[in-house]
Amino acid sequence: MRSMGADVLEMTRRRHGDLVVVSLAGEVDVDNVSEVRKCLGEAVAEHGPRLVVDLTGLSFIDTTGLGVLVRVLATLRDRDGTMALVAPPGQVLRRLRRTNLAPLFPIYDTLSKALA
Repeated sequence: MRSMGADVLEMTRRRHGDLVVVSLAGEVDVDNVSEVRKCLGEAVAEHGPRLVVDLTGLSFIDTTGLGVLVRVLATLRDRDGTMALVAPPGQVLRRLRRTNLAPLFPIYDTLSKALA
């Protein structure tokens, strides 16, 4: 069981040219996945269909969080958009690979590579 207040989710959003970068830090799980869904949806609605989701600061993501990423990707593809992930080696990248979701996304190990 996790202690209260540990690994609170933090989300930031910023433009980088014609891309919008959403950075997630902490944990994404069933308790806060609706906030992530809302943040990503607003980013696309306000800034267009080219999205980079920086997962570098995540210590954990559960299957509900992974499901949100897949649904946002499907929505973007319907709009001829793109979505890349930044996931350096670690728990989040391992989870993407174990669930066979990694091939769906361009995945970069640093934000600077994703923006290049």
